[in-house]
Formats: sequence, structure tokens, C-alpha cells
Amino acid sequence: MRYKIKREGEIAHPRHVQFSHRLTEVETDQGLADVKDLWAEIKEYTDILLGRVQAPVSSPYLELAEVATAYYARALEIDMWIHAAEREGDVMRGSPLYKFRTGELRSFIEIAKKCAELGSRRLTQEALLQQQRLDYGG
Repeated sequence: MRYKIKREGEIAHPRHVQFSHRLTEVETDQGLADVKDLWAEIKEYTDILLGRVQAPVSSPYLELAEVATAYYARALEIDMWIHAAEREGDVMRGSPLYKFRTGELRSFIEIAKKCAELGSRRLTQEALLQQQRLDYGG
């Protein structure tokens, strides 16, 4: 296995490179909050994914894919935490968190998943169009 060692003062990527220096530049909340706060969080994410509010990443090609994937991962993290609380006996069937997981959160997971898939298709389409431009000298 090879490791690239970063020397002091060396920049990992040139500034014009569109990828972030972190895994993702999309910030999300952490952990498991109460149902009201979780509902507010996914409503905010929904507004961004549906174009009602400006996205936290500005990129003509990566915006939808990166944002939707980050929100999808966050929703699955919330789902995971609720499942863990159910296993520990802290969340019971019929409780507000259980209903949130099986209701609004499940719907949001589908929205984020579909948006991530659409973002991926847009990236593929743009790559094909770019290749066509290069092939035909445009």
C-alpha cells in the first residue's frame, strides 16, 4: 500500500479543482435530537433538494449529486441511531421517534435517494456531452 505524504505548505489540490479538501463540503447536523428538531432538519434538507432554497454547494455539475448524497447519508445515520435506540429499549414501537422513522424519515430517504440518482445521471450526461464536443472539435 502506498501513501502520499503531504509536505508542509503543499496544497493537496489546485484551487481550480472542484472537489473539496474534505470528503464533502456539505455540513449536516450530528447525532439524534428530539423529533421536533429532526423534523425541522429534514424539512430544511427537503427545501434545498427541491430547489426552494439555495444549496450549500455551488457547482453546475456536482451540486445535486453531492448535496443529495450527503443528505441521504445523514438520513440513514438518523435511521441507524433510532434503530440502535429501539434495540436498547429506549424507543418503543408507537413512540414519536418510531413513528418519525417509519413515516417522515422514510419518505425523506426516498426523496434524497432519487435526487442523488438524478445528480448521478446528470453527471453522466454532462460527461457524454463533453466527450461529444471533444470528438467533433467543439
